[in-house]
Amino acid sequence: MKLLFMPYASTSGTWGSTVYLLAIARAARQRGHEVLFHACAPSSRLLVENGFEVRDFEGATGPDADARGAIRDIYDVFTTLGLDRPDYWRHLLEIEHEVIQDVQPDVVIADMRPTAAISARRCGVPTVGLASIGTDPRLQKRPEDQALDELARESARPYLGDAVESLPDLLFWSADRKIATSFTQFEPELSDVPGIRYIGYLDGTNRRGLGDLPPRPERLVLAYLSTVGWNSDTMVRSLARSAELAGVHVWCVTNANGRMVEVGGHLRLFDYLPLDELLPESAGLLFHGGQGTALASLFHGIPAIACPGQNYERQYNADRIEGLGCGVHASVMDLRPRTLSGLFSRIVDDPGVRTAARSAQVLLRALPGSSGAVDVIESGRP
Repeated sequence: MKLLFMPYASTSGTWGSTVYLLAIARAARQRGHEVLFHACAPSSRLLVENGFEVRDFEGATGPDADARGAIRDIYDVFTTLGLDRPDYWRHLLEIEHEVIQDVQPDVVIADMRPTAAISARRCGVPTVGLASIGTDPRLQKRPEDQALDELARESARPYLGDAVESLPDLLFWSADRKIATSFTQFEPELSDVPGIRYIGYLDGTNRRGLGDLPPRPERLVLAYLSTVGWNSDTMVRSLARSAELAGVHVWCVTNANGRMVEVGGHLRLFDYLPLDELLPESAGLLFHGGQGTALASLFHGIPAIACPGQNYERQYNADRIEGLGCGVHASVMDLRPRTLSGLFSRIVDDPGVRTAARSAQVLLRALPGSSGAVDVIESGRP
């Protein structure tokens, strides 16, 4: 089969969408399928580095980081990514039509690409979409007179009729087949969606190896907190003191001038750490609540502290980590030494938390991962 992957079309935000699709594309290529991406920078560079053909285009630009506020719903996500402009939607529809006509794919696989289902239907190509609670229209409180809903309705009507009433409808319901990159106990609300397939964690994407890292200390806790300014002296001091009080060693990913920096005897700063390789050697994780990192902690059976800030989807993930008994949903105020040191001790030393994390690990590892996603893609083939 010839497969065309479409990650989100923005130069802003994280690479979560692209990394998920990259894992699926690797599995599809291993089965002999031809894989192409339609992607913009910086995602396109990551894909090329991993050996995939990319049809590049200019992505939308979101507001400056200082202008971004709370992410309360999917509408805020699209505004932050710069994907709320009618002129850019029209541009996407035009270039997507051209690339689908040129590539002639058997299936389009999309995540967070608002126009993908429209363009695929226009060209008579089936779609596979990645679903999550963050885009489920049943779980979204629709604001009155939402411009993005009107944009979704008007853009979809020529090819999808009146089936689309809102942006979540277009993102979630319009795909012909749907994949949940989690497991039932983590996102139970999706279990009654017709035709959905839970595939679990997409393990092992973009690994870089452990060769350049120092020897791993005892009681190692990894810290991934992009929503907090770890570069500030105050936050670094707080993290170092918390680690010292708890008797743990923290390795924290930060943009510390692109080099390893040792802060006291209990904290090291890095510009990058390979999560999947290091988690099995770690005692705990402190992170921002992103779904990929949450599932990584569960996949490796590592208790976690999730600090999601004002992001609605990350707050859900933090709730699920705590609800499963595998860690703590923390607030930014919990990052002070007296409180954070206690949370470190809890995830490292509490046998109940560690047992719950191992139980979740068993459930998650029973699912097929990226090979299951390829099964879904292949399910409609002649």
